Amino acid sequence: MKRIFIQILFISIIALPLCAEELPSHKDLLSDIDENVVSVLDENGHVVRYDEEGIGPKYLPNTALAQGITGFHSYFSPEVMVEALYILDYPENCDKEAIIDEIYEICHKVSTITGVKYFSRRKKGYAVLFDDVYAIDDVKNHKKIADPFVAEDETETSIFLHMDENALGSDYYRMDLQKLDKSLSIELTNETALRFIFPVVEKNNMIIKLALFPCRDCILIYGYCGVILENDDLVKRLMDPYYSFYRRMTAMETWLYNNLNDSDSLPPLSDPLP
Repeated sequence: MKRIFIQILFISIIALPLCAEELPSHKDLLSDIDENVVSVLDENGHVVRYDEEGIGPKYLPNTALAQGITGFHSYFSPEVMVEALYILDYPENCDKEAIIDEIYEICHKVSTITGVKYFSRRKKGYAVLFDDVYAIDDVKNHKKIADPFVAEDETETSIFLHMDENALGSDYYRMDLQKLDKSLSIELTNETALRFIFPVVEKNNMIIKLALFPCRDCILIYGYCGVILENDDLVKRLMDPYYSFYRRMTAMETWLYNNLNDSDSLPPLSDPLP
């Protein structure tokens, strides 16, 4: 009997790491990134980089999901690229093992994007960036529907939605979600051309990607926004495209944070320059 007990105990000890693999720290995932960048991230909760030199992504965490963005960037070849890292604290008493499922469900509640704010340089204060956000059946009919439910055993889906954006007007987008074991990919693409009096971005030429990674100490988010502009010279005379698309990416991160924490926090956009 004693021998059987010892055998069961030994098997249990062997199997324990397989059942309860410890999450990495955010610094584990950022071990290949410049220490000064990680220091700014730890101090401010976010760090941003404008790729004005055309170097490509430099803030990618050491994960397969994030590294796949390198290949996408080379293929897409955007004229404007912004990337950022964000740290989100876990909500109180949350189940870290289930946090990806919780955020995946939040992503289906697209109507809650309505009212997300940004810092307006022109107004020198916060203003609503996305208004009148709702799901639609498809990009041809544009029929308004309720926020979609998460299907049983669903790990990926696409949601079409309408958004009235502060500067670029009323347009349609596609949100692609992919839930993996220890990460979540969110991708937002414009399904209609974006205009600011004149064409600014043609269809499918603005891509925002957020890659979320639960860690021991926080939720790490890598953000990427790539854009191919129309009327480049005119756009750059009237607006800073790097700041403009950075604020859109950060607005999406703020939306997730507020839904996860049942809060109304404002995005850190008052001084975003790298």
